[in-house]
Amino acid sequence: MLLTKQISIPAGLLTGAAAAAISLGMTVVVDSWFWQRWLWPEGEVLWFNTAQNRSVEWGTMPFHWYFTSALPRALLGAYPLAVLGLLWEPRVRPHVLLIVAYVLLYSFLPHKEVRFLLPILPVFNIASAAALARIWNNRRKQAWLLPGIAACLLVIGSTCATSVMLAVSKHNYPGGHALHEMHKWQASSGTGSKGPFSVHIDVLPAMTGVSRFGELGDPWTYSKEEHMSLEKLHHRVFTHLLSTAPNVTG
Repeated sequence: MLLTKQISIPAGLLTGAAAAAISLGMTVVVDSWFWQRWLWPEGEVLWFNTAQNRSVEWGTMPFHWYFTSALPRALLGAYPLAVLGLLWEPRVRPHVLLIVAYVLLYSFLPHKEVRFLLPILPVFNIASAAALARIWNNRRKQAWLLPGIAACLLVIGSTCATSVMLAVSKHNYPGGHALHEMHKWQASSGTGSKGPFSVHIDVLPAMTGVSRFGELGDPWTYSKEEHMSLEKLHHRVFTHLLSTAPNVTG
């Protein structure tokens, strides 16, 4: 916007500072209340991932991973169409180049995740839409027949792939499924739902679908206390365990 003179530097700085102050104030107040301590989540994550560079503890990917793996899987057929949109449509070019720079900067961090790209995927979709619009506007020209067929195949293929992945994704949350089955089993058992029941949730179930949306409330209580050894689990009074341990005595 600065390059196209849609906004001046002072106005951009003022708008950015005001938005940052309001957003920062809201997130600190809300998250501090939930966590019961003064907290700026984004700041802690930024410090952990960049200054301390501890994100490597969660795994690393090569520099090119965003461009060769993450974006193709996230965008499917929109990925090649976005490249065409970048080449064909000057109006989207500054925006696409900006997010490409964003991806390049994030590529220097060893730890990479698809979710880091979620805010910029709509811009790629806009560029792909620009390419589709160009193909559609030239659909009556013989030279555009092959690009038109290719675009149709990309759209159909992306739709089919998305439908398959949507159906498969519901099986990616074994922790949530285990929580549901535990509630159902308890309700059908002899003791029913009289309670009280206390559940300890291990790390893997907590990372694969267990959330507050699956909790039932009274008479159930749930614990996600970390660093619980098998000995500690044995001495704690839990009626149910969602754990990766094959056997816990007690």
